[in-house]
Amino acid sequence: MPRKTTEPPKKRAKVEQPAGEHTASIQDIGQVLRTQNPDTLDKALPTLRSKLYQRPDEIISPQDERLQLLKSWLDESPGASDLFNAWERASQLPTIALLVTILSSALTLLSSHLPYHSYGLPLIRTSLSTHWIRRLSTYIGGSHNDVILATLKLFNAISTFGGGRERKAVFEAFPWDNKTLPKLLHMRRRNKGMDASVSLSKPDIRTLYILFILSFVDRDSPSSVKTAFLEQRREFFLSIFKGLNQDPYLVIQRVLQVSWDGLWSDQKVKRTLKIGVFGEATLSHLVKLYDRAVPEKEGEIHIPADVVHHFLLAICSRPGQGICFEDRGWYSREAEESVPDDEGGTTERKRGGSSKVHNKILANFLPTLKVNEDPRQQELALKIFLASPELVAGYWSAAALTLEPRLSSKWISNISFSGQVISQAVPTSSFLLSGTAEYSPIPPPLSTIMANILPPVGTKAHFTKGLQVGAAGLVQHCTALTLAKCLRKLAEVARIFERIIAVLEEDEEGGQWSQRRKEVEKEARRRVPEFQVIVAFSQQHISLPNAPNTSKHALLSEISQRVLWLYQECLPDVVAEARFEVGKLVLTLAEGSLMPLPEDGKSNTTDQVRSLSPLQKVKQLHVLRLLNKSDQFTWSGKIEALSTTSVCALHTTLHELLQHVLAASVLFQEDPAEVDLWLVSLPSGIVCRGPGTETPDGAPLTDEVDSVVTFLDECTQRCLKTPYRYMEAMAGLLQSNDAPSPDAASVDAQVEAVASPLLMTVFEQIQAKINGRLMSPSDALSVFTFVRRLVFKLASKQEETGYPDNFFENHPSIRGAIRRELSIATACLKHPETGPCSIARGRADTGAVEVFLDRVEQMPVPENENARMTGAYELVDWVRLVDVPPTPTDISRLALVICRFHKPTLKALVDVLSPSEGQLWESNILEVLEEAHVEVDFDWLFVHCSSVQFGDRQSRTKLLRALFSQKITLSDVERAMQLVLHGIVGPDGRTGLTRDLLLLLLELFSGAPASLGSQDVLNLESDEVHDALQNFIQVAFNPSSLDDKKALAPVAAQWADSVKEMLSSGQHDKLRLAKPWIRFMELSELHAALDLIETSQEHGPVIHEFLEELLSAVNQSQSSNNESLAEFPIARLLGLQKQLPESPLLEGMIAKSLASQLPVVHDGVLSASLCFEGLASLRLPRHNHLTSLPPDLISQFLGRETWSDSTAQIVAMLLYARASSSAAVVHWLNNKKYDRLSADHLAITFAAFLDCPESDRDQVIQLDDDIFCGLLEQLLSEWPGPGERRLRRLQCVCYALQQDSQRRHHLSTLLQQKLRVFPLESFSFEAMYIVRRVLAVASLVDRVLQWAVRYISNSDHDHYSRNALELLTNVSKTNLKLKSHLVEPLLGVIVKAVSLLENTDLKPVVVNRLLQNIMQHENFFKFLGKDGSPSQRDGITRLLDRLFRLHPANTCHPSHIEPLVQVYGGTMSTSDRRLLSIMRLFEAEKRTSISPQNLDPVRMLRTCLFFPGWRRFVKENPNDEHMYDPILVIAISAQMLSESPPTTAACMVSLLIRCLSSKDVNIREAAACQLAMVSDGIQKSSMQEKSQALYVLQLLRNVMNPTADNTPRRLPTYATLILLHALRGIFYPSNFIYPRTARFLLQRPELDVTDVPMLFNMLYSNSDDWKKERGWMIRMLADGMTSTEDWRVLKRRHTWDLLASLFQSYQKDKALRAGILEVLANLTCNAQACGSLILKSALLPWIEIQLMHGHDGETIAWLRILENIAVIADISKLRRAMGVEWFTIICRSLSCIVQTSGDRDIGTLSQIAAVVLRLSLLEGTAKHYLEQVLRHAVTYLKKVESQTRLHTPIQPETAFFSPPKIANPPHGAQGLHLIPTVTDPFGAWGLAVEALWRAGMVLDHRVPEWDILTSRLLIWRGAAGDDGSQLGEWVRKESIRATRAHS
Repeated sequence: MPRKTTEPPKKRAKVEQPAGEHTASIQDIGQVLRTQNPDTLDKALPTLRSKLYQRPDEIISPQDERLQLLKSWLDESPGASDLFNAWERASQLPTIALLVTILSSALTLLSSHLPYHSYGLPLIRTSLSTHWIRRLSTYIGGSHNDVILATLKLFNAISTFGGGRERKAVFEAFPWDNKTLPKLLHMRRRNKGMDASVSLSKPDIRTLYILFILSFVDRDSPSSVKTAFLEQRREFFLSIFKGLNQDPYLVIQRVLQVSWDGLWSDQKVKRTLKIGVFGEATLSHLVKLYDRAVPEKEGEIHIPADVVHHFLLAICSRPGQGICFEDRGWYSREAEESVPDDEGGTTERKRGGSSKVHNKILANFLPTLKVNEDPRQQELALKIFLASPELVAGYWSAAALTLEPRLSSKWISNISFSGQVISQAVPTSSFLLSGTAEYSPIPPPLSTIMANILPPVGTKAHFTKGLQVGAAGLVQHCTALTLAKCLRKLAEVARIFERIIAVLEEDEEGGQWSQRRKEVEKEARRRVPEFQVIVAFSQQHISLPNAPNTSKHALLSEISQRVLWLYQECLPDVVAEARFEVGKLVLTLAEGSLMPLPEDGKSNTTDQVRSLSPLQKVKQLHVLRLLNKSDQFTWSGKIEALSTTSVCALHTTLHELLQHVLAASVLFQEDPAEVDLWLVSLPSGIVCRGPGTETPDGAPLTDEVDSVVTFLDECTQRCLKTPYRYMEAMAGLLQSNDAPSPDAASVDAQVEAVASPLLMTVFEQIQAKINGRLMSPSDALSVFTFVRRLVFKLASKQEETGYPDNFFENHPSIRGAIRRELSIATACLKHPETGPCSIARGRADTGAVEVFLDRVEQMPVPENENARMTGAYELVDWVRLVDVPPTPTDISRLALVICRFHKPTLKALVDVLSPSEGQLWESNILEVLEEAHVEVDFDWLFVHCSSVQFGDRQSRTKLLRALFSQKITLSDVERAMQLVLHGIVGPDGRTGLTRDLLLLLLELFSGAPASLGSQDVLNLESDEVHDALQNFIQVAFNPSSLDDKKALAPVAAQWADSVKEMLSSGQHDKLRLAKPWIRFMELSELHAALDLIETSQEHGPVIHEFLEELLSAVNQSQSSNNESLAEFPIARLLGLQKQLPESPLLEGMIAKSLASQLPVVHDGVLSASLCFEGLASLRLPRHNHLTSLPPDLISQFLGRETWSDSTAQIVAMLLYARASSSAAVVHWLNNKKYDRLSADHLAITFAAFLDCPESDRDQVIQLDDDIFCGLLEQLLSEWPGPGERRLRRLQCVCYALQQDSQRRHHLSTLLQQKLRVFPLESFSFEAMYIVRRVLAVASLVDRVLQWAVRYISNSDHDHYSRNALELLTNVSKTNLKLKSHLVEPLLGVIVKAVSLLENTDLKPVVVNRLLQNIMQHENFFKFLGKDGSPSQRDGITRLLDRLFRLHPANTCHPSHIEPLVQVYGGTMSTSDRRLLSIMRLFEAEKRTSISPQNLDPVRMLRTCLFFPGWRRFVKENPNDEHMYDPILVIAISAQMLSESPPTTAACMVSLLIRCLSSKDVNIREAAACQLAMVSDGIQKSSMQEKSQALYVLQLLRNVMNPTADNTPRRLPTYATLILLHALRGIFYPSNFIYPRTARFLLQRPELDVTDVPMLFNMLYSNSDDWKKERGWMIRMLADGMTSTEDWRVLKRRHTWDLLASLFQSYQKDKALRAGILEVLANLTCNAQACGSLILKSALLPWIEIQLMHGHDGETIAWLRILENIAVIADISKLRRAMGVEWFTIICRSLSCIVQTSGDRDIGTLSQIAAVVLRLSLLEGTAKHYLEQVLRHAVTYLKKVESQTRLHTPIQPETAFFSPPKIANPPHGAQGLHLIPTVTDPFGAWGLAVEALWRAGMVLDHRVPEWDILTSRLLIWRGAAGDDGSQLGEWVRKESIRATRAHS
């Protein structure tokens, strides 16, 4: 039929115009939509649709023309009413489709940017209304595809609008009940030729519907929408997976990606909902996608199978995620267990409660996978099994894999997959108890274990059939390979079970894991083929087959040997029961079957032996491992039958086999470990000589391996025949070399300890063969090299050998080489006595060697490996045979050449180097070896070391690396240690070498535990080693050093384990070996050892000695770690007394433990140990062990015959701990059992007894009078020297005198009698203390006054005497009348005794003499001048004041007053005011005035600026030594004005102006009067500044309006300040403020006193000096804020708001901020200003905000400002206005200051404590807000404590400290930033502790900081005494009372 020529009809092209190409006919969208003509609408709508069209990949810009068009349209037609009206009118479906499409396009465009969302929301609300939803539902159910497409586009546009913001509304409005919805999933695009890459950009109806459904579970959808959708409309989501395998790749990818990102990655969606969606049905649909395993289009990589594969891997193979639950591994699910729900924590039962696994879905899904057809599905199954191993057991029966052997690809796939499943790792984590790291005591079920080892589906029958002789080779190999995997899994399970059995310490019979292991082995034997089948299978392939397929034979032969080995490894009983002679396998090691495969028939036998194929090497490895594990194998052949190998695994296994076999023979029955030395000495066989190698003299050189092995084999056979003959020969050799000769028994013992008799056989045969010419020169050289190595290895057993010397005269090269080998052996045996010597050779020899080396270096590297190896070994032979010893440089050059040729030959080169020539370390061969990865033995490196290498740490590290870099045994370590010990013993007088060798020994011993097992480490028990270690460790290491302890930690930990084993096994004699390491053990390890000793209850000297060492180590460890003994129970220590009844150490530990349970410093005495250790050592007890003490414990210690210091302390602490102890002490004292005690022990005990609380007063009364007196007499029998004992003795005496008033007279008489015999030089302080505090005895005072005169006259003063003098000043409080003749001489030499004047009557002549002595003293003007301290000036002026007032008529003499006028400063300090008082007394008494003195202008200006507002004419309470007294200045001014007119007294006039702002009317009147006189005087003068000064005074006169009572009004401070600055500037025009003040005053006719002068001009100046002007203005604002009137002036201009703004703006201007803070400080000093700022200006929140931004350098200022607020503010008003919020803000602000303060100053701490205490004392506040403040304050206290040193108290009851100078609030600007001066940091610390403790007591409940502060308060009381800290004394007594009450 002819072909048609007509073309098919073309599809109508869609009208799609890109943006910007629009027709000009559309000018108004509204006009188009409002048209009533359907035709016009139909023509215009396509154009409008094209105009709004958006390409899929197009990015819409905010300025897009379409957006602007839509915006204009929607502005004219809100809510697109024109569009919806046109839609309402349209009747044609194509028109409706166009309108709906336009609406969806408009929503898509409006959704692109947030500003346009407001235009789209009305459209969405209209579209989702009931009317239009009904229409849209009709369209979906219709048959017009374009309408359906347009409707679905509209729903998708609404759902995705604004990122899904209206998705919930869409979900609720969409017609889900429409029955036509399922058909949408079948409406695919019919055009099959369409490109699948546009399936999402141009979707069909199904795709659009799928995208709409996916939008409800997309990542952008809220979790609530996802939950509602899955709960209510889950079937719609499930429906998209049906038929998914027919969708394009992009659709599949989108569905799976949304499922993962939107559902599985959303943790807020319940997992039960997710699992309900992805059930078995969904998985079955997804699995169908595996069939689409090719790209949809050629050249693409998008494969649907890959996508679904990764998705299923994500949800099926990750435990705890997806549908994969975390199960119990091999354990079956418990019947009552339920599945946890992820969200709520509730549980629910899964359907089918009888299921034994959580993952039921996966269990049913796995059998449906085609694991034998699709590799992806196979990978998925394996990953699922790995994640859920519990599924393996049920899989075999459910999958029904065809495992019966047959030659088919399906069977091969099945058996291979089965092997991979079996090879999965054992789930060891499931063997642990849930949530712990401990193993479960119950093993998994047997059936589950076996299902994971050997599948239960006909395993034995299938394996047997597959291994039979008739089976195909491939079937046999696959079967054997799978069986091998099963056996390996069985071995792994057995190994893990054995480890668990060891951890659980189960016995072999009763343990559950042990029983299960036996059951597994028994069941495995039942399931594996019979061993005869395996033997037959191996015999079938043991010999070379006739078939040419050698590769097949090699594979089957290897796997058969592997299965044999695994049977021996896993089932040794099965092998033992079979009739199989394992010895025959030895023959296979040398038979032709093990030869490599022939290669073109060119390989000879020798080459084949030396280069086996990889498979044959593996086969040999299997055979050797089998022989090594077999107990039936015995060696009877020759060693030479075994070929050498270069494979490391083969070499190691062969080494182990020979060691195992030879160690059981008679040759090495005495020392089986010696076999290793013989084997290591053999030639390695890695390198060999090539054929035709000769020496320079023509002697042929053959391979060393064969010659040595043959020789050694002959010696072995000969020795086995007559072993005792050679034993006797060894004994004879030893006896001939010993002098004197030992007896036979000792020789036999020495022979056994030396070496194997085979050594004598070797010596005999060497001599016989050389003498008989039976050995070739090459063989002789090889044998001598072997013997040299062997003798060196046996260095610890053999010293001399006796070699012949007359051999091979015809071959001098061989003879020289043999002699060289003997010299090397000698050097090794004598090392390190003989060090390396320098090599000397002639010039000719050197030239010949250089020529040879140059020629060698230029040789090219051969291409053949054998040639390279032969060439390299020839160079080694050259080193051995050359008669000129090579230098280290020559060796370096040779090493580089050999490394280029054949790297393994480097080991042979190292072996032939002589230790005496120093060639190894001095050359670079070690670096070459390291780069070539060639290892050198430790012993060979050791003998090459000299003292230089031993002293070098890096060299010792290389030595240790050579030993520990490879697998080692205990014998290796012991031999290495023995070599080092020989070196230590050998050299005499070489201290440095001995030290270095000891270090090497220590490092060797430290590194051994990492490479050895615990039992091997325990066996290192050589006495020499441990004795050397013990001595060395005691000298070289300090257990208190953290570095030393850290360095020895591994060794100490290993010894701790060894100690436990020794104690558990009863090996007490070995405990001495652990003594060097006890001090370096951890505290937990020491406690464990003590537990074992306590449990065993064993006694004996060894145990007692070891226990003493343990306790010493515990005590030392706790002391070094600052740990308390409170964690060591007292009851435990008391129990140890049964084993150590007389141990002083144990008693000391009991005393420390008791002290840790009691309050710190409970006895009021600060111990010297606490002072030394500091506050950092302070620990609070965590447990109270006092309740566990035996009731009669104190009686046990009171009954001791001999007391130690610890005994007395224990008795004293028991008195403090228990009230019942007092009765026992009374009984003990009344029985006079204290006679045997020393006075110090008695003082400790008796003081504690008397110091107990008031409840024990009745016990004191029960003491007999004679007992009481006897105790006091014994205490006063002798007085100790300075120290703690002296303080305790005084404490006890004071307690005794204070207790009983009835006995006081008798005790006083006794005391005075005893004190008469003591010289007061040693008892002065005690005497004055007793008089001051306890007993006022005049006789004691008289004696002390006499002593004081001698003391003051003497220059040697001690602490006790100085404090006695301090007490003497307070004697006046005792009301004793002192004798004048005793006080007079004392006053002549002492100033501090001024208080004695109150109790003494002195005559006028005596007083005058004293005054003259004082004023004529050489240091009078020094002490009272500027150089004197305030305390000196205060003391002297106080004494002068008292003396002047005793007899004024006689003392007021001009000669006495003139010195006082010279030292008088005119300030308001206490000393100056006292001097002023004396001068006034003089004026009143003599009626004569004193001439004035010159005044300091700087101090005068300071007085003006910081005017003392408190000063009154009659009040002088505060003092300030930096300012003049205004009263004095007024008086001096009056005198000056009366004498001469004021011309230059500008400063004085300025102060008079400032006085007009004083609150005292008298001062104002006096100042106004003086100013009037000044004005008159200036008016009459002719000075240059007359006009300006008069102008200023005229301004002042104009504002001084008199009050009603005709007194000068008080001017605001700012007015007087500006005037005094102006006046001062007139007389000092150089001051920068002068022109500014002058300009300001001249511009105003009068001064406005209600305004702040120059505020804005100076604060916001734009001049060059703006910064200086602003600072001056801020200082003036601070200086002027002194009263409420000043606050009104500031408030008028909102000055504080301006300053607050500046403060916030200038964070880094420290000077500005400091000035503003000073203003704020003065503001907070005024009650009205403070209250106004808090209530109206939000001052407190502002302060908190500022503190959050930092307060570096402002800490003290902020603290004082907060304290001002707490003191000045009206609390009741704040409470009414703000509740507790004001207090809360202050607390938070204070916490911020303390927490972030960078200062660590004790003065800052004092200020913090003062503020915290001030806040705690406020009434009506919520005290719980102080908790955080207190916590941060205590933290700050701890940081300051590191810089504070505790003071040892001078005496137990009183100490004198200088309190910090903390200013009392309110704090003004003056000194705001000055940190309080602290002369005594410890005293300031103590006062801060008291303040913080008081603050903590006001809290409603107890806080942890209270305990911290209480302990520190007790320490402070111990140092300050009860006088220095009365609060601390009260706390101490209450603490003791509480302790006794709770114990």
